[in-house]
Amino acid sequence: MYLDRDYKPKRRRRGLFERFWPILLLIVVGIIFYETRPVWLAPRQILPTPTPTLSSVSVQVAAQAAMKTGDYARAMDAFREVTEVQPNNIDAWVTLSRLEMLDLNIAAAKEAALQALALDPKNADALTALARAEDWLGDFDAALNHALDALEVDAENAETLAVLAEIYTDVGNFEIASDYIGQALAIDPQNVLAHRSRAYLRERRSDYDGALEAIAEAITLDPYRWDLYMEKGRYYRVGKLDYPNAIAAYRQAVDVHSSPVTLDALGDTLFNSGDYLQAVRVLRDAVEMDPNYGPAVVHLGMALYYRRNYEDAVINLEKGINLVGNSVREEYLYTAGLAHVYKEPQDCAAAEPWLRKALELNPASEPALNGLSLCSAQQNRNAIP
Repeated sequence: MYLDRDYKPKRRRRGLFERFWPILLLIVVGIIFYETRPVWLAPRQILPTPTPTLSSVSVQVAAQAAMKTGDYARAMDAFREVTEVQPNNIDAWVTLSRLEMLDLNIAAAKEAALQALALDPKNADALTALARAEDWLGDFDAALNHALDALEVDAENAETLAVLAEIYTDVGNFEIASDYIGQALAIDPQNVLAHRSRAYLRERRSDYDGALEAIAEAITLDPYRWDLYMEKGRYYRVGKLDYPNAIAAYRQAVDVHSSPVTLDALGDTLFNSGDYLQAVRVLRDAVEMDPNYGPAVVHLGMALYYRRNYEDAVINLEKGINLVGNSVREEYLYTAGLAHVYKEPQDCAAAEPWLRKALELNPASEPALNGLSLCSAQQNRNAIP
């Protein structure tokens, strides 16, 4: 077929509506859409985005992770935060009580356990935490009652059985203590507190080799429990008079958790081993951490005295004696007096009260008697015209 490439069809004329109907349609649709627009198209006021905060759950998870790595200071701060945000969280109060016990804040441990019990008087873990704090405070009757209450609630609680063993060890009933330890380990062979209680029982029985064996098992189970290294150090120092191994154990405690308590244990053991220079250095670190931790302050004073720094010894001994209160020992008192006798200038007026306090504890205290004799001789010399 022939195709005419030049052919052009004639255009048909259109009316006004036919020309502009698409535009009219868009206008109508636009009006309908505006009147029925969805909510998400409505203008909204722009508000500032609040700063995101960690939930108490995430804080608790972080705290538990810190405990597993031995960061007890961070864990304690975190659990305190959890108890502030969630005051009805029993588990947080119980864990906080246990952490306070580790840091030797016994009164705070008791208070945290009481907070947990206020939420649930029948909570076995809370009763156990309270019992252990009371035991360490010397309230053995209350400790025993609360531990037995916990056992009535949960007879298979290894932690409760371990605490009962500790209480019975403290009151000298070793057979019952041994039985509770056996029960605890039968239920949970990996319960750290049960192994620790077994080590403590053996220590009280003067079986220091057995105590070291038991504490080694506990450390294997939880190498970040610094209190276990403290126990190990004491067994070597007190039980076996083995200062090198005791110092090594206390250094491990410091490595895991550097605190006034661990540094003081290390410093005092260095002092008793005769290394007065290192003792002063370590004890200064302890006192810098907590200037009101009495044992470290008084031990620093003792080490300074043996370094013949009598002026600084006096300052620390007098402050430390006041801080330790009823735990004061005879040697602290007569050393404070002798420091006044030997320092320049000599001050027998300040020395004599300390020397006489030492004699109140031990009327036959030879260092105290010698100090008074030195002061008497000096007074006689001063009286000679």
